Amino acid sequence: MTSCLNKKEQALLFLNRRGYSPLSLCFECGYRYQCNQCTSWLVMHRSKKRLLCHHCGVIYPIKSDCPKCESKESIKLIGPGIERIQEELGILFPQYSIGVMSSDVANTPNKIKNIVENFENNKIDILVATQIMAKGYHFPNLSFVGVLDADAGLTGGDMRAIERTYNLLQQVSGRAGRTNRRGKVLIQTYFPDQEVIQSLIKRDRKLFVQQALQDRKTFNIPPFTYMTSIIISGHAKSQAESYAQKLVQNNFASKNINILGPVEAPIFLLRGQHRYRILIKGSSRKLLNEYTKFLLKKYPLPPSLKRIVDVDPYTFM
Repeated sequence: MTSCLNKKEQALLFLNRRGYSPLSLCFECGYRYQCNQCTSWLVMHRSKKRLLCHHCGVIYPIKSDCPKCESKESIKLIGPGIERIQEELGILFPQYSIGVMSSDVANTPNKIKNIVENFENNKIDILVATQIMAKGYHFPNLSFVGVLDADAGLTGGDMRAIERTYNLLQQVSGRAGRTNRRGKVLIQTYFPDQEVIQSLIKRDRKLFVQQALQDRKTFNIPPFTYMTSIIISGHAKSQAESYAQKLVQNNFASKNINILGPVEAPIFLLRGQHRYRILIKGSSRKLLNEYTKFLLKKYPLPPSLKRIVDVDPYTFM
């Protein structure tokens, strides 16, 4: 970055994590600030002086003393968000203009336009951004892109995580060196041998696609089979679990239908609702749809519960 800035060029640091810190914990007893409505740690937003749940939007006040063991000044902020990166850059490069672009600050078309125009016109030397900046913009003077914590998108229960991470990193990397000026991209990763990273290094998208398809074939997931997701949710955990178990306890499916679950959804508690997930896989879309209809008709939904049926699910959260 120093080399880039000394040449009067611009730099972009990408971190797909809003706020200042994703985790606040007590170093005395280990207490972690967690949302009461969701299975989610609260994110510190220092600029707005609050703790925020990124799933339900609930706001909590900031406290430096532990609410559990009551130790004084014991809450520590763990991990970086883009606000923290901006703060550290201000210490390292005080003579340069540093901007931030995320949905927290660029939440209207005019605000997005102003940030983009300021970067295009070299009024911002270093821009720290989330995925809102990943594609669709051309910055002639941008010659360096740094991707922080590139592996973050690979966690969770989503079978599409590897593809989304690849596309996102490829789009971000493509912001550098879009003119005759040679660009450089540095990617921070704990798994440099992972196929996503290796495909980016080799610039071989075809190899990545072939490997991803082979993995999907091995595990018999789409596009080599069809899938339907059923999410059961309710305020009472026992009722949601009981109904989800009822849906699968008498398996009337044929050998061409495979039922997985029920299990707790990756975000088990969301907006006060306990969530269980069932996945139904089949080699025939017609048979899969017919079986799903039969199952839901045989076991009517109790009034206290909610049910979401997602054919060809796009997300697994």
